[in-house]
Amino acid sequence: MMKKHKNYFTLTLVFLSIDVFLCLPLILCIPLSKKSVSFSAPTPNDVPNINYPVEKKSSPSYDTITGKDGWPHYRVFFWVPKTATKFVPYSDSNVKTDVSFHGPVEKWSVIETKTTHAHEKLVFIFVPKTFVYLYGNNFEKVIHLKYS
Repeated sequence: MMKKHKNYFTLTLVFLSIDVFLCLPLILCIPLSKKSVSFSAPTPNDVPNINYPVEKKSSPSYDTITGKDGWPHYRVFFWVPKTATKFVPYSDSNVKTDVSFHGPVEKWSVIETKTTHAHEKLVFIFVPKTFVYLYGNNFEKVIHLKYS
């Protein structure tokens, strides 16, 4: 009877030793990996060196309209100088915008409205609903507009 218990004890000890041997590197590496990995906001080196005026989003910055197809469509609004005629929408560098047949953000439509205020006019970017649904909340914060 004693030999049977001794075998179980030895077997359990062997399995525990193997577990410790396999798990110890993982336990030690996890805190080290947390210290070595850092996430930071894009630096000016990450952004193309192009001088564009500072964008000025409207308040509210976006709205939803129902299109002729019965689906919601999203518009992100910007105030630009009345003299601006060339518009190029863009997004943050880490955001994938080519998620539907609309193509990447640079091909999205920018529409001028008749709304003006002092020396500015209101324009908006039509944002594909597929992008909005896939990106989720705060999608308007990653969409930007260059103009000249």
